[in-house]
Amino acid sequence: MKCSEKQERGLFTQGISMSVMLEPPTNRDAPEAEETLPDASVLEDKTPEWCRMSAAVPAFLLVLGLVLMVFANRPLWHSDLWDHINYGEHILKHHIVSRTEPLVTLAEGMPTVNSAWLSQVGMAFLSRTNGLGLPALQFLHAALIVISLAAVGYTVTKRASSAAFGILSCAIFLAVNWQQFLIVRPQSVGVAFFSVVLAVLATGGIRHRFSWFALPLIFAVWANCHGSFAAGLLLMGLFVVGHVVDVLFRTRSISHAIRNRQTMQLVLLTQLCAAAALLNPSGLAIYHEVLRVGSHPNIGTMYEWDPLTLRMQQGQMAAGAALLLLLTLRVSPRRLRATEMLPLLVTGGMALWSGRMLNWFAPVCAVVICVHAAAAWRGMRNIKRRTLPYRRTGLWTVVSLGLCWIFFGFTSLGLQTLHGRTPEIRRSLSKGTPIEPLEYLSSLENVPPGIAFMPAEWTGFLTRFGPPKLKPMVNLHVHVIPEQVWTDYVRLIDGPADWDGLLDRYGINFVIADKIGNARLIQSLRESPDYETEYEDVQAAVFVRINTIH
Repeated sequence: MKCSEKQERGLFTQGISMSVMLEPPTNRDAPEAEETLPDASVLEDKTPEWCRMSAAVPAFLLVLGLVLMVFANRPLWHSDLWDHINYGEHILKHHIVSRTEPLVTLAEGMPTVNSAWLSQVGMAFLSRTNGLGLPALQFLHAALIVISLAAVGYTVTKRASSAAFGILSCAIFLAVNWQQFLIVRPQSVGVAFFSVVLAVLATGGIRHRFSWFALPLIFAVWANCHGSFAAGLLLMGLFVVGHVVDVLFRTRSISHAIRNRQTMQLVLLTQLCAAAALLNPSGLAIYHEVLRVGSHPNIGTMYEWDPLTLRMQQGQMAAGAALLLLLTLRVSPRRLRATEMLPLLVTGGMALWSGRMLNWFAPVCAVVICVHAAAAWRGMRNIKRRTLPYRRTGLWTVVSLGLCWIFFGFTSLGLQTLHGRTPEIRRSLSKGTPIEPLEYLSSLENVPPGIAFMPAEWTGFLTRFGPPKLKPMVNLHVHVIPEQVWTDYVRLIDGPADWDGLLDRYGINFVIADKIGNARLIQSLRESPDYETEYEDVQAAVFVRINTIH
């Protein structure tokens, strides 16, 4: 009995020890395991292929977002903006695009082709939006600039296989065209479309079927937004000639260069775009108007149409870009194609003729500089050109969307829509905007009859918000103003010896003068017994004729 009891106890203890060995340790017995994150490299990216982005996209968005913030918060320059809004308001009110001048009394009956009517309607519609009018205009202008820069950056990135030089091209474009970007007008739509067309042509986009629908559609809209669609057609024509020259240089065969498939595609696509531009209220007359405006005598008095000189800031930037271009071409191992040289020479010559044409030279110059600079950099550093595309992931898509949301939130429109912070009106308007003179005009019960003299740069703003019976002598649509009227207005600005005779000729009883631009005229009016000073501040002086002319 004793032996059996000892054997049973041994078996019992052995079973316990075996069970201890076989059973997994409990949480109390085992040491606490360190918490580890799952390995992200084995996670499956379920983002659709079409919306995945590369690391280059957030880099571009970082630069473009800063540009958006700058221009979307920049005060609206007053000169061109309000005239265009006034024309848009007239179209919205009467539901017709007038074929004669509708706003300036002294230009009634003058035929006009309004190639910017669609832009004007859009600007007028945005300005009507309660509380969001000015921020919306600021954001729209900034967005058009960002689209222009993005198109140029995309072109360089694709052709040079370098996102860094793509970002550099945006910086060059912005620097050269800075002065032109500051003014809010329909031409900003034209610059955006021009940059997109340049991107399609320079990257071989015409080989895609989508371009055959997109480009004619662009020109159909462009021809109703601004007359600069002609610059886009010129660019396409230069690419046609340039491609013929490039093929001729390679093959030494004229027939092969002309019958080349891409040459025929460019010719046909250019014709389609030219025909699409006819889809506008004026039809074929729009081409004549585009050619007429640049040679109109009144245009010659506008300083922004003056030839570029080194005394101008934009002339200095253009000269710097030209020197950088020559240096880059000198060290670049890449051959300068005719499709690059011809647009450079033509748009450069146009910019020398008029500073306004920098809008077309700047994007072309930026693309050529950075494409050849990238080739020179690779040659000096013995870097092989990247042949594989940038890796695209859903993570960069999320980062890109986050950046877009952040930058939008810091614009005036974003602050108002997301946070309800309404910006002060004075902060949304430029310092040159005649706000105080407008307050005086709004306080008048009756405006003196007849034509009112005022600076053309102020006309749009004062007639937009001022008394409805205020009839300006001129506005900034100088190509529809009769030549004699505009000539007399330009003379009155400087206060000539026969200033009183000019005021009598047009029956002007009301003078709103700029203290800086009309100093001599103000002095003459103060000394005249026929006029009395009704209002004066640091910006303007207002005079009324004592014996009113009816």
